[in-house]
Amino acid sequence: MKKLSLQLLSLFVFTLFCSTLYAQPSKLIRAKEFYKAQQFESVLSLLSTDRDLMKSYPEAQFLTGLAYYQVNNLTESERILKDLANRNAPYKEGLLYLGRIYHARNQFEEASRYYKIYLKSIDSKHQHRAMVRDAIRRCSNGIRIQFNQPIAFAENLGATINTKHDEFGINLSPNFNNKIYFSSARAGSLGGKRNKYGQTDDLLGKYTCDIYLANKVGGKWQNIQAMTYLINTPKEEVVFGFSNDGKVLYYYRGSALERGQIFVDTFQQNNQLLKTDPFFGPVDPQAHITAPHFFDATTIVFSSRKAGGFGGYDLYQTTFIHGKWTPPKNLGPDINSAYDEVSPFLSADRKTLYFSTNNSKTSIGGFDIFKSIFNPQQVRWSRPYNLGIPINSAGDDTHLKLAKDGYTAYFTSNRKDGYGMRDLYVVYFFDYLNEIKPN
Repeated sequence: MKKLSLQLLSLFVFTLFCSTLYAQPSKLIRAKEFYKAQQFESVLSLLSTDRDLMKSYPEAQFLTGLAYYQVNNLTESERILKDLANRNAPYKEGLLYLGRIYHARNQFEEASRYYKIYLKSIDSKHQHRAMVRDAIRRCSNGIRIQFNQPIAFAENLGATINTKHDEFGINLSPNFNNKIYFSSARAGSLGGKRNKYGQTDDLLGKYTCDIYLANKVGGKWQNIQAMTYLINTPKEEVVFGFSNDGKVLYYYRGSALERGQIFVDTFQQNNQLLKTDPFFGPVDPQAHITAPHFFDATTIVFSSRKAGGFGGYDLYQTTFIHGKWTPPKNLGPDINSAYDEVSPFLSADRKTLYFSTNNSKTSIGGFDIFKSIFNPQQVRWSRPYNLGIPINSAGDDTHLKLAKDGYTAYFTSNRKDGYGMRDLYVVYFFDYLNEIKPN
């Protein structure tokens, strides 16, 4: 289980395309193609204003309700899906989406009620039963965690940074407190819209990912700029981090987000060309490795689905010793589970680890952000601690990075109060975080 949101999307694409296409209006067929390509605004443009189609075809209403959910308009999605449910329309998955809507609002008891109704409506051998049970467990966790005292305040970075597209993975400049770098697949990317084969497709394609930087001026993030064309290309680029002195940039480039390699840019210029070299080490994106954290020149913590783990994505560490990288070491069962553990961040004290997991025994949404501290006497990690609401949500909360001031952090979330797919958020902790001090 990689991402609950992607899993749900696949579920509803499957549901829609398993229904017969015979004698259906061409507009409805086209809307299904747009939905499959995740072009949800195009779905709404086709269907929501066609009253005759919406009235005559409940499937058009169902598809519109799903599309409203995907573009974060929960009110319209709820209205349409409830209307279909009240009329006993043959779309059981609408009950599951109603559960998701209440889940997104932190109305955990009502969400659980709809999940259970959906669970009763499907066959005992239905392939989605395990997923729904996980969702019910997450609601149970939410009911308990919502009464915990918050440890921080979290807010969206706003429309200056975020768009209706995908923004993720903030990295802070090591040398400038007023500068951040992040990745985004948005309009204006050098690669434009491309399909899964890397071919230009302005109708059904997705924007390629580029690296951007922003500056804080007068307390506001502004001056959003794409990185130089020497870094951004028509391919996919994702920023991973910097060396401690800020002189080295680590980033990914590939024809797809799982077909490429990591590069090291030293910001040195030679005949007006930046010095960029491939990274040679045990961290290979093509080997199911995601979002590695380059703690320094000798330590990398990363997530991988390599064989021999505890299930799903696990966290590993590798160290550069005597001129070579050590074989990756699994961080063990105190951190890893049968679910996915991703986007690690090791604090300056070298013993405080932040990461995200979708373990339904402990999370309230998809991926939640957790904290664990290494005990050198016991040589083990402490039981991971859920950072709670409002840092975590019913969505996927990942890529947390601490700032040097000890009170601020940044993270990525696809929660439903955002502007688009994933947005960038800032956290203001109520208490000083000592782990930002190097040992």
